[in-house]
Amino acid sequence: MPRRRLIEMRRLRQTRLIDSMNSWVGSWGFLVIHVVWFIIWLAWQWDINMLTMIVSLEAIILMILLLMAQNRLSIRDDLRDEADLQADLQSVGLSEKVLREVKEIKREISKLQK
Repeated sequence: MPRRRLIEMRRLRQTRLIDSMNSWVGSWGFLVIHVVWFIIWLAWQWDINMLTMIVSLEAIILMILLLMAQNRLSIRDDLRDEADLQADLQSVGLSEKVLREVKEIKREISKLQK
């Protein structure tokens, strides 16, 4: 397999992994598990400093995942905006062409009426 194809396949796998993780993190199940975990931790009076460190590390990892997903969406939006711009420029060009042809037709009609 060409190297470029392998890179694309790896990037696709990473994208799917990030999307699935973000989907899980943004779910009610994730929230419920954390609430139950926090209640158990606090009820058993385990070391609160350890909980703070675990939650902080988790927050860092989750933020990185969210930023990666946001970057990918931003790239997709940029590509869509570029495609929209190209379509708009093409429409303007066609509109100008139609306008020139209409003016030419008006000139021809004007000549015929004289």
